[in-house]
Amino acid sequence: MFSEIKREPARSFAFALAAERRLLVVPRLEAVDALALRVLELVNADPSLPPIDPPEAYALAFAKHAGPPLLTDNASPKLASLTLEELKGVEVLDSLDVLRALYSGETLLRAVREFAEDTGVRFSARRLRELGVA
Repeated sequence: MFSEIKREPARSFAFALAAERRLLVVPRLEAVDALALRVLELVNADPSLPPIDPPEAYALAFAKHAGPPLLTDNASPKLASLTLEELKGVEVLDSLDVLRALYSGETLLRAVREFAEDTGVRFSARRLRELGVA
C-alpha cells in the first residue's frame, strides 16, 4: 500500500519501479478482500503471532490469491505464512532475503550495514549469525 511508504525517496523509488513494471500495483479485489479479512481474524486470534494490520493482511491475501511473493520487513506476514495452514505456500520475503539473494561474503555484510543505516530496519542477531554476517 503506497500510504504505508512514508519517506519521499522510497515513494519515488516505488513509483519508478511500478512505471518500469518491476513492482506490482493491484486494485482492490472482492475475493482478496474476503481472504484478507480471514487473514486478519486468524493472525490476530493467534497469541503466538505478532498482530497484523489491514494493509499487511491484504498484501498477504493477494499473494495467496495470485501467487507472487510478498516483500515486507514486518514479521507477522512471514510468520503467518509459516504457521497457518490457510497460508501455506505463500512466499514471504524480507529485505534480508533479497540482500542474501543478491550478495555474498563481504559484499553482503556491507549491503546489510548500508541497508540498516539507510532504512533503520534491523535484522535479528540470530538471522545475521546464520548468514555469517554478525
